[in-house]
Amino acid sequence: MAAFSLMSARPASRRGSDAPPPIDEPAWGQVLPGWPLTFFFAGYPVLWVLGLGGFAASLAALPMLGLLLLRRGLRVPPGFGLWLLFLLWMTFSATQLDTAGRMIGFVFRFMNYAAATIFFVYVYNSSRRALPLSRVIGLMVLFWIWVVAGGYLGVLLPNRSISTPMQSLLPGSIVGNDYVKELVHPKFAEVQRPWGAPRAYVRPSAPFAYTNTWGSHFALLVPFAILYMRTAAVRWRRQAVTILLVVSLVPAFSTLNRGMFLAVGVGVVYAAVRFGFRGQVKWLAAVLVLLGIGLATASALGVGQSIGSRTQYSSTNAGRETIYREAFERTLESPFIGFGAPRPSRVLNISVGTQGQIWNIMFSFGFVALILFCGWLWSLPLRTRAAPGALLWLHVVTVMASFMIFYYGLDGSQLVVIFVAAALVLREAAAGPEAPPPAPPGRSRTTGLARTGSAPGRPDARGLSGWVRYAPGPTWSQGEEDE
Repeated sequence: MAAFSLMSARPASRRGSDAPPPIDEPAWGQVLPGWPLTFFFAGYPVLWVLGLGGFAASLAALPMLGLLLLRRGLRVPPGFGLWLLFLLWMTFSATQLDTAGRMIGFVFRFMNYAAATIFFVYVYNSSRRALPLSRVIGLMVLFWIWVVAGGYLGVLLPNRSISTPMQSLLPGSIVGNDYVKELVHPKFAEVQRPWGAPRAYVRPSAPFAYTNTWGSHFALLVPFAILYMRTAAVRWRRQAVTILLVVSLVPAFSTLNRGMFLAVGVGVVYAAVRFGFRGQVKWLAAVLVLLGIGLATASALGVGQSIGSRTQYSSTNAGRETIYREAFERTLESPFIGFGAPRPSRVLNISVGTQGQIWNIMFSFGFVALILFCGWLWSLPLRTRAAPGALLWLHVVTVMASFMIFYYGLDGSQLVVIFVAAALVLREAAAGPEAPPPAPPGRSRTTGLARTGSAPGRPDARGLSGWVRYAPGPTWSQGEEDE
């Protein structure tokens, strides 16, 4: 087995005058296959139907880990040690676990954190030829489509659920755990009728266990869809994603998920401001149009009134304030390593450490773990802020995550989405400008265009194919000047 080592990587412009690699070797990273990513993002619906949706990231991370262990000279970006220290500190908190159920929950969370870590290292170290940016973006959009499709299941069949093979294989004592049951016997929606409410509120959740999980995934994946909408090589695919963005508003608004609305709204407005300052008028106009469509649709569907009605008949605001205060006060009883896992509240019928990622980490693993986690996660928007051109949308994902942790749990596949977005931008910065591949006979080495019959400045469309293929034109790095 080849030696395994990690080195801190700096942007290509700081690497000095390293000799260029041979023409048949990648300029950056390792030749890593893309099928583990396809297994997770494209195959998620199958895994969900099998009852493995909650374990999908871990299953995909296993072959990635094996492939990484066979490589030497792996790189990580500066500051990655904060994240590794967080994982280490988290293990100390396991000493506070006092029941088998809490141990199972701890192991499940640790598996998710470890899987996201492996996804990050895998994407960051992959060469751009072996794992093109276009392919990863396309897979993320496909994952977003599955999320939207699951949302429509919740809208159209809110009272339905499915029995999975995993439910039949697990012992009854494990399936009896409420959280495990939500994973292996998934329902399509959360149907809630607070006391005194005039009607039930149907809030889609498929292909996840909870509506908030659906909302957090949808919010974090919208920037990928917008990026694809403006940069996909094939026109009809761009148009299809544009239509899907509009169509996705139906299940999105049905969730009545204020945290999702806040995340998407802030992300879109932030992107508009950044594109405006860059002078990229087309992007600014596109963002403002999207925002206008969303607001108009919300008004037509009466989303504001529905949210107000649900808030009136539920104690969600007061409950969150109370549980946040209790989480902080009880963490003071075990400030260094926390309690290992959420515990029942002393005042409400919910568990402390379940109403947001920050509160979960603080209560479960202590203040030291919280500092390490936030130090790494909040460094990602800073490190990706100079994302060129349309890749600014991947930076937007990290910006959204930086405040979503206050009210959403992001320790599942949401963290995979965040880490993949950050890894792509950081890989582009570290690898530097990509030299064009050697041109085949009869083509110009400088443009990649056929010497006869192709218009200057446009890619040869015959080389573009598939749902996850893009034109590697100026849209990615110099801004949107290709239309």
